[in-house]
Amino acid sequence: MLLPLLAVAAAMVGSTFGSLTNWQLGLVAALVVVGLGVRRLYRRGHNSWAVGAAGEARTAKLLAPLVRRGHAVVLHDRAIPGSRANLDHLAFTAAGTLYVDTKNWTSDNSQLTVQGGTLRYGRYDQTRALQTVVWEAEQAARALGVPVRPVVAVHGAKVPAPRGRLELGGVTVVEAKRLRSLLRSLPPQPGWDSARRAAVGQLAERTLPPAS
Repeated sequence: MLLPLLAVAAAMVGSTFGSLTNWQLGLVAALVVVGLGVRRLYRRGHNSWAVGAAGEARTAKLLAPLVRRGHAVVLHDRAIPGSRANLDHLAFTAAGTLYVDTKNWTSDNSQLTVQGGTLRYGRYDQTRALQTVVWEAEQAARALGVPVRPVVAVHGAKVPAPRGRLELGGVTVVEAKRLRSLLRSLPPQPGWDSARRAAVGQLAERTLPPAS
């Protein structure tokens, strides 16, 4: 949406300056407008990416003790073949395979609420976001041939539920600081010993390449 507006603004500025001086000055003015606009657009996107990446790094740090103690095999930032989407974290545990999506919801002016079964962050409906997490987990399950449980780890905002955890739209939404306790509390599934966790983790390494 911003790029077409930049083009219109550049044309108007260029036309105005060109009529007052000459076409070369008009061209320079138009290029300045486009350059400033693109820089602003890039900075906005970069800042959004940086916030998301910082949240993913914090989640990875939370999961690291489970790996060190042999309780889980974890992969981070894996690509979904045939899609531009990526999987933030895959955890292979005694409870099976989980897909953990990080949400860095840290605004001081917004809160998580549940209204009529709908999760909202501030005034924004998160139904589509949860549906996307379910879809991503389904793609991982298809690639690995095992069920994958979708989880959203929330940094910043408080999850409005006992123990900072709720089930909504087929997704477990949990405060990130409670993520490890959630994974430890899940009942073990038959056959998910350390050998199988390692084997499915190796399969994921082959079928779900690094996203970056």
